[in-house]
Amino acid sequence: MRERSYQINFRATKTEKEKIHRKAKRCGMTDADYIRNCALDKPVTEMPREGLQIAYRKVANTVQKLEQYTGTEEFTATLKSVQEILLDLYHGKEVDDDGGDEDLAGKG
Repeated sequence: MRERSYQINFRATKTEKEKIHRKAKRCGMTDADYIRNCALDKPVTEMPREGLQIAYRKVANTVQKLEQYTGTEEFTATLKSVQEILLDLYHGKEVDDDGGDEDLAGKG
């Protein structure tokens, strides 16, 4: 790993500092790593929220249970489709062609 021997300091308001810290935390980064990546145009993506992980697990468990019964193929196919969408969201991929800015309630 490269040795970082230079230091850059700058002043920020309390609000700016808190906002940078919140954003860095949501990305799983330190404040310094977050600022460095933003300044160097490197990718900065938020980590998935815990709720998304919980939803994925519940869908996966439901699919497993349904697959034990005959006549549930239509339901399992739909749930597997939902499972793929959740996985794409988890990995930060767009799930539709218009940018995916809609909220979960469908109000875009």
